[in-house]
Amino acid sequence: MFKRTALTVLVLAALPMQAYAADGMFRLDAHVSTLGGGLEIGAPLSERYTARVGFNSFKASGNTDSGGLNYTGDLKLSSISALVDWRPWSGVTHLTAGVIFNSNKLELNATATTGTVYSINGFDYTAATGDAINTTVDFNKVSPYLGIGWSGQPKKQGFSFSSDIGILFQGSPKATVTATGAWTGTGGKTVTDLVVDAQNQLNSDLSNFKFYPVLSIGVGYTF
Repeated sequence: MFKRTALTVLVLAALPMQAYAADGMFRLDAHVSTLGGGLEIGAPLSERYTARVGFNSFKASGNTDSGGLNYTGDLKLSSISALVDWRPWSGVTHLTAGVIFNSNKLELNATATTGTVYSINGFDYTAATGDAINTTVDFNKVSPYLGIGWSGQPKKQGFSFSSDIGILFQGSPKATVTATGAWTGTGGKTVTDLVVDAQNQLNSDLSNFKFYPVLSIGVGYTF
């Protein structure tokens, strides 16, 4: 699915680029950002407008706590960008708007300590041997982006640096929880109730992450 989306975006983006290709030059950019590392290609649409398409990728592991449980997590960043730059002063500064096809994902896994009582969404649950919780956090698949940046003139051949600062409007992350084992909770709660409570707590913990800051720096070549 991700590869099909990438191909579609690149083909659609290439159409308007061709309209100005005879008068402008393409720019290939390699960058690192808070969305991961990636490549990007751009071309001027007119004197003041430039279209850019690219991809980003990154993987990392870490730990986080929620409800007394220590989660081991894998962060997988994977996205495709389709952006348009506007150079209001015909210089190196550009204002950017567009969309990012967001396949970013966070996977969290926690194994409980036998006999330990955990407070999950305000309810107490006691773990038995082998009890575990597995969580996947997803984001909106299509997310608007707004930003400002600086890059080389689109018609000047050669190497130049680029940088971007912006906000990805990704919406509230959505957690999907599964649980295994013989969890027991107060008031006769079961493992089914645990799944609901853990999911509600994680969604509440993540609700403030609607906006994701994007910082990028790169080097490109215009040809």
